[in-house]
Amino acid sequence: MSSIRTSASKTPVWQRAIGDFPSLLHLVPQAVRPEDSLDAVVTALGRNPEARSVFVVDEDDHLLGVISEQRLDADLIKLVLPQPMWASMGELSPRQLLLAAKGKAQTAKDLMLRCSAVDPNTPLKDVLLDMFRDHEPIRALVDEEHRLLGYLIMFEILAELLHQSAV
Repeated sequence: MSSIRTSASKTPVWQRAIGDFPSLLHLVPQAVRPEDSLDAVVTALGRNPEARSVFVVDEDDHLLGVISEQRLDADLIKLVLPQPMWASMGELSPRQLLLAAKGKAQTAKDLMLRCSAVDPNTPLKDVLLDMFRDHEPIRALVDEEHRLLGYLIMFEILAELLHQSAV
């Protein structure tokens, strides 16, 4: 039975904290360190393809950034295609050219982007609206010290809420 349906709380679902919905939380996600190699990033993503991202954390598990599968695909294609074919991919940015020049020497720090995060006390409505506005289907979940706890997937939240509204 879903945690959304069984809660005894009288608070509307949209105003409740995401921590009230344990079935929607993906805990202990795959993470890498900034100095980890491109191979380590690909391996970490392969261990949990559902996340479609791998998080980058420091030695104390503080969230530093994220590497999305889509972004990684864009970087990997330049490693597997011969350079003369790059022109058919469209104009490459200076960043893309620098990363391509680094080849397999790229690290997680080279590939990561800053990412937004929420804590378990964030209201569900705030999480969904931020994910939608930011065009980020995955949201990191952190504790009060910004240590990575897990992540949320927008589609799963929306699907669960749609299912509940039909009951």
